Amino acid sequence: MQKEQRGNAVILTYHCTGFPVSAWVDKQLELESTLNMLIASVKEGNDRRTVSLCCIPPEHVFDTIEWHERYILRNEDNKLILGRGLMGDVIIDIDKTPHILIGGNTGSGKSVLVQCLLWQAIHQADVVYVADFKGGVDFSYVWQEFAYIITEEKKLLVLLNHLADILEERKRLFKEVDAANITEYREKSGDYMQRIVFACDEVAELLDKTGADKARKELLAQIEARLALIARQGRAFGIHLILAPQRPDANILPGQIKNNMNIRICGRADTTLSTIIIGDGRAAEQIPHDAQGRFIMEDGTVFQAYYFSDDTISKW
Repeated sequence: MQKEQRGNAVILTYHCTGFPVSAWVDKQLELESTLNMLIASVKEGNDRRTVSLCCIPPEHVFDTIEWHERYILRNEDNKLILGRGLMGDVIIDIDKTPHILIGGNTGSGKSVLVQCLLWQAIHQADVVYVADFKGGVDFSYVWQEFAYIITEEKKLLVLLNHLADILEERKRLFKEVDAANITEYREKSGDYMQRIVFACDEVAELLDKTGADKARKELLAQIEARLALIARQGRAFGIHLILAPQRPDANILPGQIKNNMNIRICGRADTTLSTIIIGDGRAAEQIPHDAQGRFIMEDGTVFQAYYFSDDTISKW
């Protein structure tokens, strides 16, 4: 019916009777192949007789883009940039969706995405803790100047107990000034309370109970309980989780934690792994097997994470 150019996007509107919008969504890959375009969104018209496709030419859309400090949203500490999508930067609001789960095959770029998110948090004056049980491969010594790096399970439990105590203290402080969340507390109290971000780059290295003796299983149970508490209650009090397991199935990530991870992101993965992470097999369909730094969110948003390296940190 209509073809409209809007910047780099082309809006194609079709007369559609008898085909629900869900059928267009299900056939997205076939439509993209037919049109030789990438589809950013599929929208049904108000009259329910039209469907509009927002299409982007595929050239250079997902080229690797190096991270730059100018991308940091310094005056909005509740927002983090995940990467570049079809229509521009993909930004999440951690006031609304406070916890992030990132999964995918080895080499898909999970660690780089986690590092980029943490670097933004550090520059937004957040307190950042990182559990690193991979021998310092992904978080080298240069990170220790900006974040607290935990490498031992017993010390991690001490930290998580400390974060649980902070959570309880913040409950008391919020109640005193009748604040429902960290933003209201700052406004009413005049106290710039810092957000706290806890990240575990490969949580399977931590929570896998395979072969564990009784003492270690008890330790891991306590760690899980503290993570579950933060996952349930951390949002309002400015305490956030970023967990990046390769395969977040029930053996690694209990439901009481996973169910509270509001943002779910999948990198390169097969159909089974994609389904475990985001609920369906779209990652296997929409992310090429050789793609690095390409991710898809639970809502279908595809983006290319910015390329981030320790060189960025070393310059500071």
